[in-house]
Amino acid sequence: MSGQPRKPSDPVLELKLPRFYGSVPTLFGAPQAEQPGDLEGADIAFLGVPWQAPVPDSRIGAAGASYFGTNLTPQTFRTNSVKYGGFLPEMDVDVFEHLKLVDCGDVEISNDHATTFDNTVERVREIIRAGAMPFTIGGNSGPSTYGVLKGVGLEAGGPVTVVNFDAHHDNLEGEIEDDPPYLPRWGGTWARRILDLENIDPARYTHIGLRGPRNDKGVFERFIEKGAKRENIRTFWETYRARRTGYEDWIESVIAPNVEGAAKVWLAVDPDVLDMSVSQDFGDEPLGLHPEELCWGCYTVGKLAGRQRFGGIAFMAMPFDAMKLHWVMMYAFLYAMAGVVHAESE
Repeated sequence: MSGQPRKPSDPVLELKLPRFYGSVPTLFGAPQAEQPGDLEGADIAFLGVPWQAPVPDSRIGAAGASYFGTNLTPQTFRTNSVKYGGFLPEMDVDVFEHLKLVDCGDVEISNDHATTFDNTVERVREIIRAGAMPFTIGGNSGPSTYGVLKGVGLEAGGPVTVVNFDAHHDNLEGEIEDDPPYLPRWGGTWARRILDLENIDPARYTHIGLRGPRNDKGVFERFIEKGAKRENIRTFWETYRARRTGYEDWIESVIAPNVEGAAKVWLAVDPDVLDMSVSQDFGDEPLGLHPEELCWGCYTVGKLAGRQRFGGIAFMAMPFDAMKLHWVMMYAFLYAMAGVVHAESE
């Protein structure tokens, strides 16, 4: 099967979609790109990072349920996507008529943590060198954040803006080289560590949705130590007020100054940025964004960056069995790409 992804009305039960080993369909039924030459002409390349992080003692019990089985997240995300196409009637745009999507399969995961990171970096660089925008999904944070962004930075050729939708700081101290290989400090450190990567501009780092007592008192100081600006760390109170004064204008005012002059703009979404009421399958914190606010934020990033500067989109820390959450993230992806399309039409 070749061409653009399937229409949602096309049959899916006769194994007519492109599939990976184990009968896993490609994302949205897109063409496979298992060899570098298959990336020719692609605008977006999906890459799974099927890594399950070790679960520390603090996560054992009910809280650990969202962390087990995340090595299955990319394949269940693909399976959950096949009911959708790329047409957004509310915007009267079919994303896949303008942007060719391919599915590159998954990063090879190793028992050696450093090897997994290296594999992720090289796969992402391969996508970018072919002229495509990387769309990645974990797994837990770690390879799907630091590893992906390292590849983006190495190929950027200039300053990279990171726009991170996330409830938590994830900026604890500690260097990646010092992590124990069997219990790496993956989730709580990545947002600080990325600020040391090549071409990643700390002053452009933009954090939206920070909230709640899982964060500690040093959160702002640790970002500022690495060169991030306090005014770019946006908390619940600001999103709450923006709902009354005009969320669309507010989110653009937050993102636009840090996109201006950037070589690339990388968009990261942790699903815990959403309010816990959004999905009964996964709810981490109250007082979060609504799906429409996340989607419009992603649209805004895509439109401000445009095709040439959009450096990729990454979903991290995604439970494998949270189907409703998967569907919200598919909307967020399509809205980001609709923004890219609309940027090109203006």
